[in-house]
Amino acid sequence: MRALTYERVKFTMGLPLLKRTIQEQGKKTKNFVSLSFVIGEVLSTVDVATGMKLLAVANNGLYCSCFHCGIMYWLCGGTARNLGSPGHVAKWLQPLSKKSTGMFAMTRGHGTNMRGNQTKVTFDLFAQEFVIHPPCEDAQKMYMGSATHGNYATVFTQLTVGPHCFIVPVRDESRSLPGVTVIDVMYKEGLQGVGNGILIFDKVHVPRDKLLDQFSSVAPDGQYYSPIKNKSARFNVMLAALTPSRTAVAFQTLGAMKLGLMIAIRYSHSWRQFGPKAQEEVRTIEHQTQTPQLMPHLAMTLALTFATRHAGVPLDEDVFPGQELVDNRPLEAPAVGLTACSTCENARCRQDGRERTGDVGCMMENRISGLKCDTDTFVTFEGDSAVMLQVVAWELLAQHTKQYEGSPLVGLLQSGAESGGDKLRTSFLAFNMDTVCNLTLLLKVVNFHERVLQWGLVARIYHKVVTKKEDFFRAWNSCLHHVTSLSLAHFHPVAFKQFSPAVRCRPDRQDRALLMKFDLLYGTQLVFQERAWHLERKYLTPEASTRIRSQWSDLCNSVKDDALRVISAFNIPYTSLHTPMAGITNPLAARAFYPAPRRQPGAREGAHSRWVKPGAKL
Repeated sequence: MRALTYERVKFTMGLPLLKRTIQEQGKKTKNFVSLSFVIGEVLSTVDVATGMKLLAVANNGLYCSCFHCGIMYWLCGGTARNLGSPGHVAKWLQPLSKKSTGMFAMTRGHGTNMRGNQTKVTFDLFAQEFVIHPPCEDAQKMYMGSATHGNYATVFTQLTVGPHCFIVPVRDESRSLPGVTVIDVMYKEGLQGVGNGILIFDKVHVPRDKLLDQFSSVAPDGQYYSPIKNKSARFNVMLAALTPSRTAVAFQTLGAMKLGLMIAIRYSHSWRQFGPKAQEEVRTIEHQTQTPQLMPHLAMTLALTFATRHAGVPLDEDVFPGQELVDNRPLEAPAVGLTACSTCENARCRQDGRERTGDVGCMMENRISGLKCDTDTFVTFEGDSAVMLQVVAWELLAQHTKQYEGSPLVGLLQSGAESGGDKLRTSFLAFNMDTVCNLTLLLKVVNFHERVLQWGLVARIYHKVVTKKEDFFRAWNSCLHHVTSLSLAHFHPVAFKQFSPAVRCRPDRQDRALLMKFDLLYGTQLVFQERAWHLERKYLTPEASTRIRSQWSDLCNSVKDDALRVISAFNIPYTSLHTPMAGITNPLAARAFYPAPRRQPGAREGAHSRWVKPGAKL
């Protein structure tokens, strides 16, 4: 499987479109960021491992094949582009489309805390080289993608002045280089085509020019220089370099969601189970329990489609004119929130899709279970998704602090007053008028949810730190449930606001009417899943909550037949679908998912079958 994936990666990287995209990345051609994101999404419908391997090479990076492409193209290559000089880009990024493959080495055995990175590096003044020699086992680089094939790695280390990144050669065409040991971690839940491993460095010497020095450098006499004097600000530069990579993961996750939903919905429209007595069985999509498990995921997928497209625009606008992603929190926080929400939603979508397709969904040839296993790792790319969601909440609190820098107490009072005003305005409509199908009202409800959570978190932190004099870390850690809830509540209104304008831009009136129903379903789903929270705060009456529930159920039922039109608009070719349960037979399925049987001498053509014959001895 790994050899096949590696060949897929080399083939994919040799395609003219991929070559051109890598060249455009080095030259910062207009819209190259958005284009490369969409390429990753398309690749993920074919093979996740290939796409993710490309993700690490260029900026960040299909399932096994998609995974490889991501590692090389987005993570490894993106780090070189965002943190390196033009010379680094020319020397290390461009060869990715030819023969070299890269790895992204940030994670250590201890975890994903990059600020506390234990991979130490020192400078040898006489040899003019850096020496990487981790002091303990926890400091080694763990679970690196492409470890069994990669030629070099972007390695995050700890200088005395903070985390910095190096280009480190790992192996030549035949073996690992001196001082580098690669340990294969062998089998995993998914992504079997990706050769994950452990990188162990033993006094590895790295030339001085392999320090990615766009924002910091070390002179021949050992003097350190950086135009960014603040240590925390330099650290934030490292994180900002990951912003395109994180967004690329969201795009690839979206490709997997579309493919899985397309398979499950097509099968639900053809598979028949139970029915009226003495009559034909009905399609499973007609069962009341089927549509609530699939249609909300389809609405969420559409919302994420519009949100991801929107997320690529500011990255293009910043990178194209030559600006760098230096501590750009307004870009980083939305990218982190989008990645965390999309990967968690994909995990739920894959599980529901597996359950809705019965035992046949377990068959690898039908791809549902394969997608589930391959994309499950997306949820923990940077540890628990709660780690990334904290970045979103931190940015929201930073904006609040900046707005009310003079008087935090006044800010608390004003935020509370605004939340109360929202409650009075919106709850009056909800209580007194039958307007739950109004998109404007639904948006006000989800905005109120975010505003109250933000005000509540600010008040709790202020009370713990200022009034009770608690340590900030302990105060923050005691509010983590609140923090993650706020981050999710912040992302959904952002996606909701992108949905309606995108629908109005559709030229066809019937398409607009269809997408508007899914827009309404998405908004109703957001309120429906948080109705207990609103009832606790008397923001919704029990009668209004009942109307929301009825509307949600009716919408799920009303769009079930239209879902076929929507998934066909994903334009996923049958050559990528090739699943028998979706009605697309694949004559190569036997060889793709099962070992080809050995033919005995003299055996007749077609005498062997991959199915075990009854009575055969096993």
